[in-house]
Amino acid sequence: MNEGLEHIDDLIAKVLANEAGREEIDQLEGWMNGSPDNRLYFDETKKLFAQIDGFKVEHKVDSVKAWEKLNARIATEVAPNDFAKVIPLFRRPVVLRAAASILLIAMLALLANYFLNNTQSVPVVLSSQQNVTEQKLPDGSKVTLNKNSEITYVVNKRNVREVKLKGEAYFEVIHNEEMPFEITVGDVVIKDIGTAFNVKALPSSNTIEVLVESGEVYFYSASDKGLNLVKGEKAHYDKTTRQFSKVVPSPVENTVSYKSKVFHFEASPLREVVRQLNDIYGSSIVLGDERLGNCLLKTDFNDESFDTVIEIIAETLDLEIERAGGKIVLKGQPCTE
Repeated sequence: MNEGLEHIDDLIAKVLANEAGREEIDQLEGWMNGSPDNRLYFDETKKLFAQIDGFKVEHKVDSVKAWEKLNARIATEVAPNDFAKVIPLFRRPVVLRAAASILLIAMLALLANYFLNNTQSVPVVLSSQQNVTEQKLPDGSKVTLNKNSEITYVVNKRNVREVKLKGEAYFEVIHNEEMPFEITVGDVVIKDIGTAFNVKALPSSNTIEVLVESGEVYFYSASDKGLNLVKGEKAHYDKTTRQFSKVVPSPVENTVSYKSKVFHFEASPLREVVRQLNDIYGSSIVLGDERLGNCLLKTDFNDESFDTVIEIIAETLDLEIERAGGKIVLKGQPCTE
């Protein structure tokens, strides 16, 4: 820093605050042109000022009264020696103004450090209404929300990607050891260990269900160490008993069909087939005779259109399709139990 300018911090502060005159601005520019270090010092100070742009100060300060109060205090500070000389504030502005400048720079540095290093992000809220929705999260992971579901995503202070879930969602997580991915439902946590998995946590249900399609997850709570689940495994958490248990997944449950539109029916009762299709497609399929519900269907569907699915079912079970009043009625000969 140029030794010929004893008040450089004060001068920089005035210029950045738009309170400097033309002569002071020229003086500062001459100082900055004096050496690369001077220019760097100014640039760094300017950055600190920029970091608190828009920062709101909640307490109002009367700077005039503050200076007057400080001046009065200094004026009354007399040394024990009766001949001690009292130096009023206006006779030593260099020391006080330089101290004020140094204090200001220190405060700016602290504020800038806070804003730059505060890693907690703004929460991202994603929701679906009557349609299944696929979205990409800020970290690049994908989530498919079943109907009437919602998630809130945020990177918290622990540098954890935290997701709060209401409803059902399928996650395809980009794994990052330094930024864990955790889904919370009440007091239950589903922690990613590099995987794709489905979580079903309907408010109306007494269970929380996790099905792992690839990789591994850790399914636990604050009071129970829970379970580790790998590809193909499924587990339930009972909200009443607060117990975790592994269950054998059945392909005919078609857990993630809302996402893939892939169905596998292996001697499945038609009533169950109709229930799944109505739930996933939002359709209104009804049976012309309740006994048709006992008919067994063995077939697979791989992302076919809804009309194609209905036609294949009707042809396979020798049924007729009747459309009336927004409903699709399946008619035919009853099947015996």
